Amino acid sequence: MKHFDLSGKRAVVLGSTPPATVMAEAYEEAGASVFKIESVSSITGPIDIFAVATDTFEAKPIQNVSDEDLNQLLNDNFIIPFQAIRKVSQLMGPDSRMVIVTHVLGERGLPNCSAYAASHGAIHNLIRASAQEFAPMGISINGISLGWMEWMADRIDKTDPEANRAIRFTILKREGQAKEIGPLAVWLSGSAAGFVTGQIYPVDGGLTQHL
Repeated sequence: MKHFDLSGKRAVVLGSTPPATVMAEAYEEAGASVFKIESVSSITGPIDIFAVATDTFEAKPIQNVSDEDLNQLLNDNFIIPFQAIRKVSQLMGPDSRMVIVTHVLGERGLPNCSAYAASHGAIHNLIRASAQEFAPMGISINGISLGWMEWMADRIDKTDPEANRAIRFTILKREGQAKEIGPLAVWLSGSAAGFVTGQIYPVDGGLTQHL
């Protein structure tokens, strides 16, 4: 159990989403000093553990996605995490951890989710590429990729066969719960994951095995 002990660590969690809340709670339960923030400008060091969970959803046919929609999605889902990661990397020492929450649509697309999927696809590759830059600094970075979760009821029209695939194709036949994110975040932030970086772990009930 010592690998899940974060005593003496300073953890910063960026975001106001359910994943951000549960990760902050999990870090605190594991013994870390936790600072939950909502803007990149609030980030201060030193930082041992950094987690970011910002997310804005939009589902429209690509012809109906306005420049304003696109800019909002890219800002909330990619630019803010990018800016945060860039800043935090200068405030971390060796054996530090970053955990970035993303979505499985960054890996597998669905109709009418082109802009949303693209914004998270950028995060997937940001994790993979920055892991190579951060490794010589002793900083690891990994992702948690979510599927259909309990707070996403307003995202999908269950009468739409295409949209409904996110529910029907989840192998465990239920929505994920926020509390199921925290333990993985703690593991990725502790000593057990010291040799793990550049990876993206799906918490999706098996959705990507069927989607």
